[in-house]
Amino acid sequence: MKGRIHGILPIERNGIFKLNCQMIFQKLIIEWLSKVRIKKHSVQVEGFNKIKNIVIIINLDEKKTCDLEALIHSFEALGKNVECIGVTLIGKYFVKKGMKIIRNTDFSLLGKPKTAWIQQFFNMKSDYALLIDRSSNYLINHVAIHCKANCYIGYKSVPENELLTLQLTALLEKEDEVFLRYIKLIKS
Repeated sequence: MKGRIHGILPIERNGIFKLNCQMIFQKLIIEWLSKVRIKKHSVQVEGFNKIKNIVIIINLDEKKTCDLEALIHSFEALGKNVECIGVTLIGKYFVKKGMKIIRNTDFSLLGKPKTAWIQQFFNMKSDYALLIDRSSNYLINHVAIHCKANCYIGYKSVPENELLTLQLTALLEKEDEVFLRYIKLIKS
């Protein structure tokens, strides 16, 4: 898309694209806060057999190659509690049953949540956080770091996402099986 700068989408007015300044400042502040929190984050990783709660954070602005329903079903069949959060910058998305949606407008300029359910979500602790995102989206990283997970799993990207404990190579099909296979191998 022409006029796109590092994950910031332009706003069209009278046929001319202008960048939303508030969105740019929000992105810069959230990226800086995330880097500070990542440096402070050093927790012992629990083995897959010991964990109970998994959060899946998915970028709704990307083309899907992971069967989310199959992945959730596989984890639930293994006795894990799964929560799914969809994150979007564009605002156009397809909602799956049981998925909660987070938009950049749900946060203040300084990255504080504006809604009660996001604040409640930030106060909960997850064991693992799966980031289904190829773009290292700043908002997904911001939501993920607040999960307080002891293991962050996602796609290998350039530049490297420093938040991730385990990085997987993105495939074009059956990514849900790859996620499950590698996550089950994690031992404490």
